Amino acid sequence: MTTELLIQKEFPADIYSDMKKQFPPEELKTVETVRQLLSGDYYKFAIFYDNKEPVGYIFYLQNDFLWVDYVAVFERFHSKGYGSRILRSLFEKYSNLKGCFFEVEPENSYIIQTIKRMNFYKKLGCEILDFEYYFPNDIRELNLKLLYKSFDGKIPDKYEIKNQVKFVFDKLHSDVKNRKAALDLINAKN
Repeated sequence: MTTELLIQKEFPADIYSDMKKQFPPEELKTVETVRQLLSGDYYKFAIFYDNKEPVGYIFYLQNDFLWVDYVAVFERFHSKGYGSRILRSLFEKYSNLKGCFFEVEPENSYIIQTIKRMNFYKKLGCEILDFEYYFPNDIRELNLKLLYKSFDGKIPDKYEIKNQVKFVFDKLHSDVKNRKAALDLINAKN
């Protein structure tokens, strides 16, 4: 069985349709924003194939670290281990970098999916960082957990995390109206 993660230059409309089904509206970028990001140097989009069949996709920012923006498995392939395979492929492809960041909803005992999602990342070797993080969107700042998967055996310090967050906000969230408020809140809490 051959699997591979292939970086794409084009952003197909069917991927965006799938994103609208799988991600909350407050976390979703517009098609135009995604296309603009993909035209730059740091934002990447890849499709994961299993035996030449597309099973999922991932969007991420890359510098010395990776910052996963979206990762999804197409619905008909859910619960078959593809999510972890996509991320393991990403980790392997960029093992020369320092590590990978994830923004994840805090666990909520009333929403079982939040517990499953957190356990998923923990099984992949991600650690919850001791860092107050707020995701910016046009409605309000969302308090999320910042998780990290180290590739070099080290956990970044708060200074390094703040620099990475600023880089991400400058590259990914430059058009979000609450961007500055979220960044100010992060800096005040850390």
